[in-house]
Amino acid sequence: MNMLNTIYETGHDLHVANYVAYLHTDKKLYEDEAHKVQAKKADVEKAFKLGRLIVVAADKTYLPVALMAAGVVVTDGTTATTCTMAADEA
Repeated sequence: MNMLNTIYETGHDLHVANYVAYLHTDKKLYEDEAHKVQAKKADVEKAFKLGRLIVVAADKTYLPVALMAAGVVVTDGTTATTCTMAADEA
């Protein structure tokens, strides 16, 4: 019997309701409200796949609708925006 791939939460994720990324005017995601530390690709992808990623902009809060190689896509119902993240360190 074939089944969909399973994504398990870890003990680290167990009591986390959501992961918040902050969207700057440069369309990059940041870990902090001051927009000093760009969000890492692996962290954003994991939060998205767990269904717990929230993107906060200056005047809106989004639930991302798609995960792409370039980033996550958010929309306000009229305009789709691709939010980029920092490449993971090797």
